[in-house]
This record gives sequence, structure tokens and C-alpha cells, in this order.
Amino acid sequence: MRKAIIVSTLATFASACGPHVDDEEHPPGELVYEDSYERLYRLDRRVEVIFDYEREDRLQGKCGFLTDRAYDDLERTLAVLDPNVDYGYDPEILECEHPGKRVYIEGFDHSPFDCGFECCHPDLHWAAIVYSMSLNNFSGITANIDGEPYVAIEPDLPCP
Repeated sequence: MRKAIIVSTLATFASACGPHVDDEEHPPGELVYEDSYERLYRLDRRVEVIFDYEREDRLQGKCGFLTDRAYDDLERTLAVLDPNVDYGYDPEILECEHPGKRVYIEGFDHSPFDCGFECCHPDLHWAAIVYSMSLNNFSGITANIDGEPYVAIEPDLPCP
């Protein structure tokens, strides 16, 4: 009995001594997209943008949830990718000298991939669209894709 209490006490102290994680500094989820001004983190349907610049509204970030359309587009895109392939942009395309945007996919050999909305490997293109449109939606912008507004963030679901 005494041995069990000691082991339990040691386990409690050991777990309490792990690295401190500041939730404001490290949002939940994995970094999935970034450019020189913003970083987008994702945990399933939840996405959070962290702004790397001072905004007029003083917000440091925003969060929301992917719409069904955005989530399906993203999951369908990621499901067919090969973790061993380099999905970065093609440097031979002159319009894509350096897109300045990166898509991160955990567990992929060549991640992050240089990939922006305009310049991206065709197999990764819809991931860039979903992430770009998410950032746009957080800024109040809704762009048209295939002739209709592309809403990537649920407007009425606040984050906890």
C-alpha cells in the first residue's frame, strides 16, 4: 500500500514537471499554413489564425470551424497524397518565383511545401485554397471559387 502511494505521488510530480505550454502562444492543433503575416493551426475542424503583425483591431488571432465544404475539400485532398512525394511548387513556372506561403502536412517527408493559392502543386492545390480562404474569411473577405462564394469558416460557431 505504501509503495503504491509513493509511486502515485512520483507520477503526479513527474507529469507536473513537463514543459509549460502557453495556450495563447501555442494554439491547439498543428501548424498547417503560413505566410509572412499569419500562421494557421488546425485541430480537426477547428482552425485558428495567429497574426504576426499588429492589427488595428488589436486582435492577435481568431479561431473558427471549417464549413462542411471546406472540410470535405481538405480531407479529400489530403487523403490521396503520398507522404514521400515533394508537393512543392514548380520553380520552372515563372509566375511562381517564390510564393512565400507554406503548407505543412505532419508526417510528410518534404513538408513544409511552398504553396500559395496562386502557385501550388496541382495535387495540393485544394489544401491551399481551403487554408487561403480560411484566412480571407477571418479578415471578412469571401472570394468566389468556381462561380460561387467560398465560405471556409462557419460564421456562427464561436471557439471555446
